[in-house]
Amino acid sequence: MKVTYYVATSMDGFIAKKDGDVAWLDQLDIPQQDNGYEEFFSSVDALIMGRKTYELVEGFGTWPYGDTPAWVCSTQAITAMNGCNLQPQLPPQQALESAEEMGMEHLWVVGGGILAASLINKSLINHISIAHMPIILGEGIPLFDGVEKPQQAKLQSSQVYTGGFTQLNYEIQTKEKRQ
Repeated sequence: MKVTYYVATSMDGFIAKKDGDVAWLDQLDIPQQDNGYEEFFSSVDALIMGRKTYELVEGFGTWPYGDTPAWVCSTQAITAMNGCNLQPQLPPQQALESAEEMGMEHLWVVGGGILAASLINKSLINHISIAHMPIILGEGIPLFDGVEKPQQAKLQSSQVYTGGFTQLNYEIQTKEKRQ
């Protein structure tokens, strides 16, 4: 199963402000029709996210991911938003196993940095797609929070968009792929 951490980051490596706010993305005036998101989302058949990311999405007022199955990894109880195809609450590795058992082929790690690091630490993310945004935040929630050891990645592609950002697509180099 392809597991992709698809995320936007500031030039200094933050995915959100300290309080989780991502409104800085709207301030960049990046055209919605030419940013690669629709193409990426059409390739995804399941989502996994952390509780804080889920709560951020709740703040939007509507569930933006249609009926795509979603796992929220949290030790706290989660209530499904209207329209959310919320799956049973499981720890990250078990959520991935459940998605695979359901026949999912491409899982999007929606966020955040702690969840992504926990999956990286267990070699469960095999692709990373970073929208490198033209802004310096100075502080915030890091792209990865808690990576235990260096992880090698191989750049698969890059694309510069008219909105002034670069999409970088990496494959995580596992021991098997390096040999």
